[in-house]
Amino acid sequence: MTKCFRTPLCIFAALALQACASAPTTPTATPTADGLPTEWIDPDTGHRVIRLSREDETQSLYFHQNTYTPDGTRVVVTVPSGIATINLKTHEIKKVVVGSTPTQRIDTHDNTPPEQRVAHIVMGRKTPTVYYTRGADVMATNLNTGVTRKICSLPDELFWGSGFTVNADETLLAGSGDAAPGPLGAIGPDWTGNQAIGQRLAVLVPMVLYTINIKTGELKKFFRAETDWLNHVQFSPTDPKLLMFCHEGPWDQVDRVWQIRVEGDVYTVKTGDTLEKIAAAHGTYPAMIKFTAKLASDEVKAGQKILLPPGPPRLVHQRTMDMEIAGHEFWGADGQHAWYDLQTPKSTQFWVGGMDLATGQHIRYSLLKNQWSVHYNVSPNGKLFAGDGGGPSSVARGDNGQWIYLFTPDPSTAATIKVGNEDVKTMAFKAERLVNLANHDYGLEPNVSFTPDMKWIVFRSNMLGEQHGSQVFAVELAKAKP
Repeated sequence: MTKCFRTPLCIFAALALQACASAPTTPTATPTADGLPTEWIDPDTGHRVIRLSREDETQSLYFHQNTYTPDGTRVVVTVPSGIATINLKTHEIKKVVVGSTPTQRIDTHDNTPPEQRVAHIVMGRKTPTVYYTRGADVMATNLNTGVTRKICSLPDELFWGSGFTVNADETLLAGSGDAAPGPLGAIGPDWTGNQAIGQRLAVLVPMVLYTINIKTGELKKFFRAETDWLNHVQFSPTDPKLLMFCHEGPWDQVDRVWQIRVEGDVYTVKTGDTLEKIAAAHGTYPAMIKFTAKLASDEVKAGQKILLPPGPPRLVHQRTMDMEIAGHEFWGADGQHAWYDLQTPKSTQFWVGGMDLATGQHIRYSLLKNQWSVHYNVSPNGKLFAGDGGGPSSVARGDNGQWIYLFTPDPSTAATIKVGNEDVKTMAFKAERLVNLANHDYGLEPNVSFTPDMKWIVFRSNMLGEQHGSQVFAVELAKAKP
């Protein structure tokens, strides 16, 4: 007799035989043309799960990228032939951009031809506009009207950099890429995948951060790093000029989480000033000023006006012990907190760490090894956190850790610990399992995000079978009623 494990496909028959007490906008538990269930109650958690996608290899965006329309009604996803939206109320799926979207598996080299590649996708914060690249062209498509326009073209050295981020007032895009021009840049496609992280860091390719003016298409390279690998760019959701980014690489080898302002001030050179003096007074170095101001030489003259760099980047988390790691950083919706995965040391003690940007005060929320997640996220009101668990090949390698989690800080566990010279406030998370991902392959990261109404968590998974690849799901935070 064949055993039937408690997977969505195995429980589907039982679901189809029972009445489903669901909201009017929730799909019924009937199969689609592909024979896959559209919803079920997870028997291990009691939470309702809805399959939002209808096409194999549909993927939600990376966990920190803005993925919802400003009115909160639609979520942007990728399908093999382009970009689509899913209406969160009616579940209508609409193709909005045609092109080839690359795989987002961390263990797979992507072979999408560069000229066909649709990538760097992010949703606007003020208008219903999705921004992306098609080949080297930076594009914008209005989801309501379908009107599409070209903003600019990326030079070769920026083609393989980080995905875009859009700022709070939707005037700028930002990204990272190589500093030196060359065929598709020095990074190129061969550095994709987690397996190449150590090798890529060792190459020490000079990189830049850049902005693109959405209205004019003007591209500015505003920060240069000679040896650091720059990645994971994220604009503040409230401050249009503040950008978070990371020094990529093995986390135990880098101080990873940084912030920087994307525009600097104009400085009038005084009598007796040198490039070295100006740099020292503004917390930067001469080569950076020379790069930002586009100076032909190291000499400056009194009265000369030069554009200063945006200022020295601010380190969000300082490591204090051997093998301490911090990463997969993300913003709180209030723009006042930066959050990140923290382990002190690696695979031993687990936290979601954060910093209040106004005060510099740090906070830590503790969780168990089996609750550790590849990525975390925070609700729009800042009161709840979510995690996507981890598999046997993930960093924590916890037993039975393959779940979608909901985390709530527990005030009764509040304490203060000494970290270096700082008194750091801590609390423990109360964890609730929402979805059993026992059949999920973590080569595809689930990448959880809260819907704007905070009633659902959206994620992607291949738990319906390898032959179907990624599908996009939503799990309801409230338990299903009997």
